[in-house]
Amino acid sequence: MGLIYSVFVPHPPLFISKIGRGEEYKCQASLDAYQEISRRLVQAKVETVIVVSPHAPLSKTGITLVSGGTMRGDFSQFGAPQVSFAFSSDTEIIAQLKERLTGAIPIQAPIDHGAMIPLYFLQKEGWQGKLVLLGMPLEQPEKYGKRLGQILDSLPGRYGLVASGDLSHRLKEDGPYGFNSAGPKFDEFIVKTLQRDTRKIADLPYELIEKAGECGYRSLRLALAAKEGAPEVLSYEGPFGVGYMVADLYHSSPLPQWARRCLKAYLEKKEPDRSQAEDGEFAQHRGCFVTLKKEGQLRGCIGTTEAWQENLALEIQHNAIAAGTQDPRFPPVQLEEADNLTITVDVLGELEKIAGPEELDPWRYGVVVRRQGRSGLLLPHLEGVDTVAEQISIAKQKAGIYSDDPVELWRFEVTRHYE
Repeated sequence: MGLIYSVFVPHPPLFISKIGRGEEYKCQASLDAYQEISRRLVQAKVETVIVVSPHAPLSKTGITLVSGGTMRGDFSQFGAPQVSFAFSSDTEIIAQLKERLTGAIPIQAPIDHGAMIPLYFLQKEGWQGKLVLLGMPLEQPEKYGKRLGQILDSLPGRYGLVASGDLSHRLKEDGPYGFNSAGPKFDEFIVKTLQRDTRKIADLPYELIEKAGECGYRSLRLALAAKEGAPEVLSYEGPFGVGYMVADLYHSSPLPQWARRCLKAYLEKKEPDRSQAEDGEFAQHRGCFVTLKKEGQLRGCIGTTEAWQENLALEIQHNAIAAGTQDPRFPPVQLEEADNLTITVDVLGELEKIAGPEELDPWRYGVVVRRQGRSGLLLPHLEGVDTVAEQISIAKQKAGIYSDDPVELWRFEVTRHYE
């Protein structure tokens, strides 16, 4: 199955009640979000968790990999030795990473608190899987993240990636490191950009990062590179002068997996197995778009603004086949290409007529333009489309409407699903 979930979480020991002694309730939003993200990982049936921690032993070059049969840790240094852990290592994954992850440095070490905090919440939700612990890379986090994702996707298990880290430690004068104006700027940029264009996160000036005094920036970048998703920030707060963010970065969806099966079955002149596409999300009555990419480049995209089929399963099937074989911009997809495609499914909300461009946001809303029987649509959250003006202009071009012509505008929200 491969990597099916990745998240970013903070690691303040005071989140543990025996350490916080009531102070943890000043971070109730974080506690609630931690519980929710842990519940999601458990519900996804993650078998092995790979934790990337900035408080494991680190190396100036490469990425450290904790080896050993059983990993142990406790909170003795924080006055709570009774809170302890023992997890079985996933020795098979560790062996794979030693062999295939260039720069992996095997080490012996206990579980550090950057890993113990997320493990504490996972255990509370009933998770009992295996553990792999990595030290946060100090250089080239995207390289390690991408390769880690590739390795996990080549393996049969169900893996979750937990990137541990706090944001700025310099949000308040009475915080652990005092105040620096770079702190709030750094945190605001991360939280906002994470939900818009994640590619820009790696472009922050070095001076701003240093002044912000963070400890999770590279963990976050590694996790984002491991698998593309639609990040959702569940909570952000900084009551003690340190930024705590809980975010769902990526989770696997059955919708694009079904789209792939439908397209491959069509190319093989067979009928897809419908046994796993009958209930839940598949029973909705919604329009959707299926997008195919090859090596990061668009390879086909076809969709419907409103539901035409009996249910979403059939809507996806129709649009997946059309995206692969009927998009006039591309030659039909060949069977030998199918396994090399990446597929996303956008499920559309209701169309809403709006008064003008000021009610649009190219990251949140898609747009439909209409004039004299012609219409054009553009999905939200597209690479290279950063402004409302660009969004409307491209939609007009698709409709064959002159750029200066007035149009009626509709907006819609989408839920984007990744494999």
